[in-house]
Amino acid sequence: MSVKEIEVRGFGKLYFLFKERNWPDPLFYKAEGPLTANELCKKLDIPAKDVEVAFINRLVKPLSTPLQGGDRVSFVPPGVPTIHRFNLGFYDVQEDLGDDEDQ
Repeated sequence: MSVKEIEVRGFGKLYFLFKERNWPDPLFYKAEGPLTANELCKKLDIPAKDVEVAFINRLVKPLSTPLQGGDRVSFVPPGVPTIHRFNLGFYDVQEDLGDDEDQ
């Protein structure tokens, strides 16, 4: 099984969560095998309710997007002001959190 390294960042309150956990900025996560952005959140113990959108390689993508070695992932929490949401490209995003919505 090959190991792939994924660059991970948190914004807003997730930035402070990363700092509380003494994670470097960026965090380099070594994944063994296939992994989605949602699964990465679970492995990092980031509650699904704290992630509204994921940027994967600078594009807004669903959390169900498969990740590959070398990908850059940024998690953004709910509560980003409207003008910034529009400028960042996720004004009306409906994420596919599946069964994890109650976390």
